[in-house]
This record gives sequence, C-alpha cells and structure tokens, in this order.
Amino acid sequence: MSMARSPETRTRAGPSNHLVHRAILALVSATLLAQEPPTIRTNAPLVLVPVTVTDRNGKSIDGLSVDDFQVLDEGVRQNIRMDTSDTVLAPVALAVVIQSSGISEAELQRIRRVGGMIQPLVIGNRGQGAVIAYDTEIRVIENFTSDSTKIRTAFEKIDPRTIKSGRLIDAIAEAVQMLETRPEGYRRVMLVLGESRDRGSKMKLPQAIELVQRAGVIMYMATYSAAAAPWITRPEDAPPLPGGPDNLGGIAELLRLGKTNAADAFARATGGRHLSFLTMNALEETISRTGEEIHSQYLLSFVPASSKGGGFRRIEVNVPSRRDAIVRARPGYWADK
Repeated sequence: MSMARSPETRTRAGPSNHLVHRAILALVSATLLAQEPPTIRTNAPLVLVPVTVTDRNGKSIDGLSVDDFQVLDEGVRQNIRMDTSDTVLAPVALAVVIQSSGISEAELQRIRRVGGMIQPLVIGNRGQGAVIAYDTEIRVIENFTSDSTKIRTAFEKIDPRTIKSGRLIDAIAEAVQMLETRPEGYRRVMLVLGESRDRGSKMKLPQAIELVQRAGVIMYMATYSAAAAPWITRPEDAPPLPGGPDNLGGIAELLRLGKTNAADAFARATGGRHLSFLTMNALEETISRTGEEIHSQYLLSFVPASSKGGGFRRIEVNVPSRRDAIVRARPGYWADK
C-alpha cells in the first residue's frame, strides 16, 4: 500500500507539531497504565494473534469484544480469549532495519531525522528497540534499549557504504535472531526502512519468511524507490547513479525490478503492512501510522489442538458482527511435530 504525497520535501529538522503531540499522549497513556499487570496466564503453548481491524477508510474500529471475533485453525473454530489490557500494555520489542547502501543516500538524509519518533510513537513507554543497518554487511548500530536518545543517535550514525548492495533478506534474518532473545510476553515487531527488493542476500526469501513466521514477528515494510528519490532531492544530497557514467547500471536496475517484491511478501506473511514514502512528510506519516496500528491492535490467543504432524497451520480471523471490517492478522503458525 502506498501513500501519495506532495513531491516537496521539508527543510526543517524533526517531526511536525501534531506528531509531537501524539508522542506526548502516547507516553502519558502508557505511564498511567504501566502498573496494570498483563492478564494472560497459562502454562500451555499459546498461539498469539495480534489483529488489526479497520473500516474501509482505514480508521481503526474500537470497542470490539471477544464475542465479535472468530478464529479458525485449519478451518476449525477455536476457543479464543482477548486481553484488552495486553493490547495496550504488552511491551513491544522492535527491530528497526535500515538500508545503508550508497544508492539510498537521498532517503538516508530523511531517515536520520526521524529516530526521535521511534521510542514514543512505535515502541512505547515499556518497550525496547534495536537498530540494524545493512548493505554488503549487516551491522548492529544499537542493541535493544528503551533509551530514546540512544535510538535517535543510532539513526544519526548510519552512513552509506557500498553503492548498490543491500542484503535485505539476510538483515531480516539476523534481526529475527535478535528478537528471539527478548523475554516472553513481548510483541515482536520489525520495521524495515529500505527498498522493496533484495540486493545480494545469501538466504532465500521462502527460508526467511519461515524464520519470521516461526518467531511470531509482525513485519512493517516502509519502502522507497532509490531510482525516484534523486528527482525530488537536492543535487548535493543525491547519490551516484547506479553503474557509473554508462548505462549498464541502469539496465541492471531494470532487470532487478523484475525480482520478487520482498516487502509485499513479508507483510502478507506476517499480517503486517507495506507502506511507501519518498518525502519527509510521508516518512513521518508512515512511522506515525505504524505506531498507531501497533498500539490499537486486539491481542487474541488460543491453545492449539494437538497435531499428528508439524508444519504450517493456516489460521483465519473474522469479525462477523462488522461486515465493513477489514481484518489483518498473521496467516498461520508453525506447529511442532
């Protein structure tokens, strides 16, 4: 899903006033509720299903109860529970994965300026965030922390390395391993800021998707076009053209665009979202929308029935009481043998 925005870029540094107000409200709400303990209590294996419910205009539908939901596991209706407190209080473990290729320099100029939005708007008062950069290498710029200043500084440290390489899939796989170290009870979320297609990963897309699904990670893909960015960027901020002065790099870019759109695949496979941006305004709005969605989700859970075999089990979430509802949730989970 892409969002149309004005081609004009902003010259100011930092988010707009209405986004700052949202950040303050989010922090106040989280602080007031922080003393309430989560209410999910069980020793049995659970399948956790964060669910986003919106109307056809994209506005969140609030006030639903557990009786409004229907969850099917391989076509069989499940006994579910919903914890409204956990929807707000279950802390978020967020891995931010940022492309640092030289070809991305135009967008890196914008990305460096939004690090201060991550903790208040996306992670929340009780969550943790880590920052990873990728090009030919995958580098952990900042390990998990709740310190907004460290997260903002990590964004500012990211510099371009090689011109075109961007090992998106390999970086996602490493971020999954980091998220798996977080304590139980955390919601595992990944925010990727980069191109929608991979540039040189060793791991294949299906293998990475399985890793993400097994870890229960929700993927939010915020992507841009490195080819389009220079057209709305000041000349001094623009990266070198792919391939240098000849046209071979341009031809390679056209061929690469025929590859699988990894961003779409990860978003669909995890119940997340794929948003696009080119301008500063669109980038700020993308981060804001991601945070609002994460903190307005319903958290459903059920105990799966025993299965004779392992493998991927498909689940389906419906809201029969609201025919206008658009529901997004993970499409399934991996069962142990």
